[in-house]
Amino acid sequence: MNSHLFLAVFSSILVLLHFDAAPMLSANSLTYDRIVCLGDSLTQRGAEVDRRGWTAQLAQAYARRLDLVNRGFGGFNSRWLRAILPAIMPAPDVHSRVRLATVLLGANDAQFAGFKCHVPLDEFRDNLRAIAAALGVLAPGAYLLLVTPPPFGEKLYARFKSPDEIDRGHAGSAAYAQAVRQVAAELHVPCVDLWSAIDARIEPAVGQDDGYDHFLHDGLHLNANGNDLLFALLTDAIKSNFPELDPDAMPFVVPSFRDFDNTDHLLRMLGSPP
Repeated sequence: MNSHLFLAVFSSILVLLHFDAAPMLSANSLTYDRIVCLGDSLTQRGAEVDRRGWTAQLAQAYARRLDLVNRGFGGFNSRWLRAILPAIMPAPDVHSRVRLATVLLGANDAQFAGFKCHVPLDEFRDNLRAIAAALGVLAPGAYLLLVTPPPFGEKLYARFKSPDEIDRGHAGSAAYAQAVRQVAAELHVPCVDLWSAIDARIEPAVGQDDGYDHFLHDGLHLNANGNDLLFALLTDAIKSNFPELDPDAMPFVVPSFRDFDNTDHLLRMLGSPP
């Protein structure tokens, strides 16, 4: 046997013997429930820490309490997300479940007719309803938040696109945001109205692109200010509608090191005899 391989095997045996002798929790004995964020690039890019991404901020807020799963897919519309939803949702099991799902769609559905991502408004509403219904089966007991797309900054977008690449407009983003509000009201679920929150704030935010450059970095996607705003809106909605999921009120799954004296004490706190 190669000497390096022998040493690796021998070291592994020693580690296993050490673990066998030391008190340990059994596998899968702790429950880390989840938040799942579903959507297009506005959700995918929520993980970007350099722009203070909103899902990154949520993950930080829920660290040691809930795990965050980002299921954002750049360029996707509601039709395509609906089609893949059963395959991308974490499977429920006895050790963890989804406690909250966010759905942020509409920015790509709002492309002009004839472009690849366009989905007509009526179908968009139907897709949102179908996604909500599927989540009731795939994540039983989970809370749902529907989020509107942000307003579309036409002048800002035009700085990054050639004239023949202009594929959407401000009026379209308004119509699809309204569709999200309508479906949320119909389903009696909270709506996080990002569109209105940004639009209400652009008057004092004077900029060369009608003020949208204060919240959007390219007319479509959120910059740091936009991500901060969405994170604040989401946490406010969670605290108002689902107070048991307020991260400031949720205990750690594994207690702070300040709360136990030694390993045996830690294991007892976690429900395992030393």
